[in-house]
Amino acid sequence: MDQKREHRPSIRRGAIIHLVILLILLAVSGYLLWLALFQQTQGVFILYLIASILVFLPFPFFLYRLISLLRAKYTLSRDGVSIQWGLRTEDIPITEIEWVRLPDDLAIKLPIPRIIFPGVVLGTRKHKDLGIIEYIASDLNQLILIATKDRIFAISPRNINAFEDDFYRSAEMGSITPIKKQSSQPQFIATSLMSDKAVRAFLLSSVFLSLLLLVTVSFIIPTRATVPLGLEAVGINREESSSERLILLPLLSLFIFFVDFGFGSYLYRKKGFRSAAYIVFASALILPISFSALLLMVFLSK
Repeated sequence: MDQKREHRPSIRRGAIIHLVILLILLAVSGYLLWLALFQQTQGVFILYLIASILVFLPFPFFLYRLISLLRAKYTLSRDGVSIQWGLRTEDIPITEIEWVRLPDDLAIKLPIPRIIFPGVVLGTRKHKDLGIIEYIASDLNQLILIATKDRIFAISPRNINAFEDDFYRSAEMGSITPIKKQSSQPQFIATSLMSDKAVRAFLLSSVFLSLLLLVTVSFIIPTRATVPLGLEAVGINREESSSERLILLPLLSLFIFFVDFGFGSYLYRKKGFRSAAYIVFASALILPISFSALLLMVFLSK
């Protein structure tokens, strides 16, 4: 029976840094949005609103990196090595592994990625003697190299000695059925999504409707003090709410879009879940369509 052993990278430093960045982005974006809601001049309101959105844009990126770091793992078995880092996955058959070494064993120093973010080391460089080196690690000081025919993977298990021992123990056991070689990268998944006509239609339509909703409410808020957000029977006065609350409609719509995009992408690449992924992507249209219809009905009925 093949016993799998999981090794995880050190996540404390990277998790803290990413969490701090997320809180800063959220705080600054929220503050700019708060300033926008108190502007009486339409032009100034739109500027603050755009600034708030621009500050928030990196938020999904860093959130994805944080989740990827927290779920990252290197799995060893007698049949091969599996690397998982968010949407980046690599299954290496044991027969494809040529050697496992520490960077100190090399005659020529490793070239490091051009852009290094504290706590997360990702990227590809070319070594003079070894060829392509792909970093899927969290700490440059905790690296171990796995050489294959195509490239070398630089990973950073929390306990390097335990990882080495488990690897050699698994290799000594031999493999009858090596795992199937598979590779998945975020950019390839994005390309695959955009090449799917149905997915492309769902995503682009959702973004367009959400941005159209944002532009619409940005012109409405400075011109009205209150708006009716409830629909009741004819002849009954509807409760008026501050027009500033309208900004919640497009913001909620965009937030749900990012959630649906991330969850749908995860399902899209898993076997047997393609139909579920289509449902998730299609659901991204529900909120912008519903909010647009609500906005139209409210002002037509007034």
